[in-house]
Amino acid sequence: MDKKIAAVVLVIFFCLVALAASITFKSTTQLNISNSTQNNLSNTSNVKVSGVRVAATQTGPSTAIKGENITVNYNITNKGGEPAYNVKAQSQNFDKNLGTLKAGATRNFQYTIHIPTDQEVQEDFGANSTVSNPFFIGGFSVSYTDSAGSSYSLNSNDLEIKLV
Repeated sequence: MDKKIAAVVLVIFFCLVALAASITFKSTTQLNISNSTQNNLSNTSNVKVSGVRVAATQTGPSTAIKGENITVNYNITNKGGEPAYNVKAQSQNFDKNLGTLKAGATRNFQYTIHIPTDQEVQEDFGANSTVSNPFFIGGFSVSYTDSAGSSYSLNSNDLEIKLV
C-alpha cells in the first residue's frame, strides 16, 4: 500500500514539474514574439533589425469640417543600410504591397478619407450618435522581411484632426 501512495505522489510531482515547464516555455515564447513587434503611437514608428530600420508615418490636416473629404499622406522609409523585402502597408482603408524598399528609400502614397456628418453617423448608429471631436484616424501597419527571411511589423502614428 505504501508503494502505491509513493507512486501516486511521484506521478503528481512529475505532472506539476511538467506543467511548470510548459508555463515557463509559453511565457518565453510570448516574450520572443512581442520583442519582434513594436507598436508605437508617436509621430514616427521605427523597427531596427540588423541593417534594416523601417519608419512609418502618416500626416494630414490639423483641422477639418464634418462632411469634408481629407487627404492623408503615408510614408514608409528604410533608414537602415540593408533592403527590406516584401514590404506591405495595411489599414482598414487599404492594403498595399510595396515590394522591396532599398536602403535609404522612401515610398509615399495618399488616401482620401471622408469625415462624416452627424446626420450620416445617426443614419448608421442611431439618433444620439455624433462624430467625435477631435476626429481620430488610427495608425497603419507595415510588415516586411529582412535578408535572413525574418518577419517584422510596426504601426505608424495615429492622427487627431480637430473639427471646426
